[in-house]
Amino acid sequence: MQRYIVASVLIGCAALAGVALLYYAGVFDVLTVKLEQFYVAAELFPVELHQQTAHRWLILEWVLLVASAFGVAWCVVDVPQVGQKMLFFLSLIIVVSGLSFTLALYGVTFSPFSTLSAASASLMIGLIYAGTEQGMRKRVLQNVLGSRVSAKSFSDLINAKEMISLQGGSHEVTVLTCRLFNHAELSAKMEAADLVALTNRFLHNTADFLMSRGAYLDESSPDCVRVFFGLLAGEKNHAHLACQTAIELKQRLLNLDVECENRWFQRPEHGVAIGSGEMTVGVYGSPRHYYFSGVGLVTDFSRRVCAMNRIYGSDVLVDARTFQLTSDQIEVRPMEMIYDSESKVMTEVYELLSLVEDFSEQDRRCRDLFWEAMIHYREKDFSQALEKFSQVKQSEGEADPALDFFIDLTQERLTRMEQESGASGDHQINQGHARLLNRL
Repeated sequence: MQRYIVASVLIGCAALAGVALLYYAGVFDVLTVKLEQFYVAAELFPVELHQQTAHRWLILEWVLLVASAFGVAWCVVDVPQVGQKMLFFLSLIIVVSGLSFTLALYGVTFSPFSTLSAASASLMIGLIYAGTEQGMRKRVLQNVLGSRVSAKSFSDLINAKEMISLQGGSHEVTVLTCRLFNHAELSAKMEAADLVALTNRFLHNTADFLMSRGAYLDESSPDCVRVFFGLLAGEKNHAHLACQTAIELKQRLLNLDVECENRWFQRPEHGVAIGSGEMTVGVYGSPRHYYFSGVGLVTDFSRRVCAMNRIYGSDVLVDARTFQLTSDQIEVRPMEMIYDSESKVMTEVYELLSLVEDFSEQDRRCRDLFWEAMIHYREKDFSQALEKFSQVKQSEGEADPALDFFIDLTQERLTRMEQESGASGDHQINQGHARLLNRL
């Protein structure tokens, strides 16, 4: 915490400066003499022993003085709870006072007054700083964010010039949703302990990883993880960061599949969806249970689109707005159109393939052929669409579940043409290239 380290150093230096003035003014010498008289009167060491061997360990006093000044300053600044701050300070008083009493038994005069004065000065200055916006920032962020961000992101928020707005606001956010589709099926095939272990592996490979990439964890349940990019700081490149992270997550989930098959002989089915849109950001909840989050249509949209991965056999799907924001940075291929019967909006979803810099020429040719095939398919030219899809199949030479899905769908259209009827959204759905959002 760079901000708090600097604040602690400044507070400690200020406390030391004040104590040094009192020290050289002779204030502590007077108190030390009275302390020695008290120890003699209490017969902690005899007068003869005191006159012959009793001495002061000035080096120890200065070491503890400096350590107490900076230690209390750091505690008061960094520890968010006031009770814990006071507990540390009272513990320091007991330890230093007890040390003075113990050393007196060995004929050593240790004056605790300078150390306690430095600690008290640091405490007072630190409490004043902790009452400011910057001083209370850590406590506020811990109460609002909890453990929903990584340690690095939390540190960046504390060290930022301005505090994030907690009163509410609207800006564009990218939502990444990862769902485990066959959780119910796995529960019927696996022992409870094994299912819990598998689920925790899924959460570790998703929630923890996504937070390490700067995402804000909004939901983490056994079968769904949802994070926001750009929610806290409103970064302009939130969509690109989400896509880049999803590609990395894809490989981690593939490794998870292999691990689960080798350990439990079960393969989890999962998918990822990315959506971008305007969200109302702020603190939601009751006084006893509240957290920072965002509300917008893109949240539910991302969850529903994520379910389409199971239909296509794809890994990562992105919505039209995300593709618009990152069109020059990612490579995609089109899937089906989605129609929202409530908002009367038709939109398109895409399968995220790769980042631009990692896309080969062979991959680009296959993607272009797939795109041409989709155009023919939507124009109901199923013979041309099937020919293009077949060319992609021959060029790839490897398993491609999404491609197989559209090949089977095109062959079905060739043998059986559905009636084209209805109006508005229903008419477009019956064309064979749109899917109802509220059925996902």
